[in-house]
Amino acid sequence: MAKPSVLIVGSGAGGSVAAWALANAGHPVTILEKGRNLFPGLGTQNPIGSLFGNDEIKTGRSFENQDVTLEPRTARSQAEAARGLARSFVGDVNTLPTTVGGGTVHWDAKTPRFWMQDFKGLSLYGPVPGANVADWPLTYEELAPFYDEIEAKLGVQGDITQMPAATLAQAPRSGPFPMPPNPQMYGGTLLAKGAESLGFHPYPFPMAVNSQTFEGRPRCNSCGFCSGFGCPINARGGAAISFLHPALLAGAVLEPRCFVTRIETSLDGKHATGVTYVDASGSSKTATADIVIVAASAIETARLLLLSSTSAHPDGVGNRSGQLGRNLMFHFFTLGVGVFPDDVHAWRGPSSTHTMDDFVGPDLGPDVRQAAKDAGLPYLKGGILEMGGSFLLLEEAQIYGAIPGFAGTTHKNLMRKGLVRKHVCGVSMVGEDMPQLGNRVDLDPDIRDFQGLPVPRITHSAHAFEIAAAAAIGPKLGALCKAAPGATAGFYVPLGTLASALGSGEELAGPAATAHIMGTARMGSDPANSVVDAFSRVHEVENLYVADGSVFASAGGFNPTLTIMALSLRMARNLG
Repeated sequence: MAKPSVLIVGSGAGGSVAAWALANAGHPVTILEKGRNLFPGLGTQNPIGSLFGNDEIKTGRSFENQDVTLEPRTARSQAEAARGLARSFVGDVNTLPTTVGGGTVHWDAKTPRFWMQDFKGLSLYGPVPGANVADWPLTYEELAPFYDEIEAKLGVQGDITQMPAATLAQAPRSGPFPMPPNPQMYGGTLLAKGAESLGFHPYPFPMAVNSQTFEGRPRCNSCGFCSGFGCPINARGGAAISFLHPALLAGAVLEPRCFVTRIETSLDGKHATGVTYVDASGSSKTATADIVIVAASAIETARLLLLSSTSAHPDGVGNRSGQLGRNLMFHFFTLGVGVFPDDVHAWRGPSSTHTMDDFVGPDLGPDVRQAAKDAGLPYLKGGILEMGGSFLLLEEAQIYGAIPGFAGTTHKNLMRKGLVRKHVCGVSMVGEDMPQLGNRVDLDPDIRDFQGLPVPRITHSAHAFEIAAAAAIGPKLGALCKAAPGATAGFYVPLGTLASALGSGEELAGPAATAHIMGTARMGSDPANSVVDAFSRVHEVENLYVADGSVFASAGGFNPTLTIMALSLRMARNLG
């Protein structure tokens, strides 16, 4: 008997994993991707190339991202929404690469696992005032085998022997990593030594970067162009290279430049019948399938489901609970900076090579407990630390160029000295933030994209939780940087300084922002307060699934891509 056909919207982390698993299980699979294919040779027996490599100009031109003039997003704060303001910002609001492979075309490939406690935050620690805390409908133990399989396919490097016992207690492993760590970045090594001198526990960062030849792809050469860039030698794993390519070889069909505008459902609303999309020529078409999987990213997935309203789903497909688009979560970096008299080569290496979990929490010592009490909160949590990294050449030039009076010879002399690029090395804490009902994605009532469709409107304000956590943990980051051997100074940058307009569109860009977007189609056991079930199926539509960060019930303090992939694989295995 033929297996059910599958239509997948999006070819990023979740979509490509689902395509790989289902194509290899014998399902006819079609992937509709809004963006272009920048990987010549993908899905063929020829070598895979990359049109988006270590080119700083392409990064500045958003070569792989959506055009925010043609496809803007709008934003406002919760306070602005309460005043009836429709929007206070129009433009780039946490856009992700719109291309085959999604965000992993330029990710820094950090692959930490969520901890046991992240799946049971409400049960373990109770509610948080002003937040919508919930348990996941699954446990770490249920997801662990899929973490294992994803790591093996991506080719994750790491060293279990250097990981702290406390980390392994929260995220147990069944065995070692597929590959040993890369040579460690010099600047990161100095910061790690500073951390150790203060009693912390740094270790090599697990990441999907080859430290040796893997599946015919070469080892990383530490060129320094990693986060925000394509890998010109394909030494980095990702959605396109590790999953979509073998999915296509197994028979899956990829259709790039297909902008899905609507999920089609049966008259009674209980079944998805397919999608409507606009192809590269601008023609509107429909595609049908037995199973539809939406993996367009947490903002675009919410938008698509809201756009797909019918008489059976008047508020959007999957929104009977009223939760669709709500509980939007981002991670915001709290930054620590170390200044060194010598060149610490902080840009050489795969983004950052060290990490530490000491600030994940919630047991972060009496000073942080007092900070929580002062903020009227039961506890505070931070997140994993990315150690190392600095500015690249063009970024440094832009910094100097933005300072009045620094043009001409002054600018040239500063670039020759490389005061920022050569002598600064930093740490970034991936701070956990709280889900809030008021932080949401809906459809802007006035602004349309070039297709004439309502654009997603992001309403977002930081919770006291992440503000207080950044303020309490930030000085520890500065002290860690100052303790690094040879450092002449160490300081931290408060979250509110970088996000100078917390609660406005400006907070969602800049040095403190991340590309981590989660929570708009929350996973849960009860259809009354969630959008999808434990296997990512939309509660009210029998054959509609979500395979991206939308389904997260909590943000954790960890890079989310590995968890997105593991959840997608678990969903696909359940489909058979």
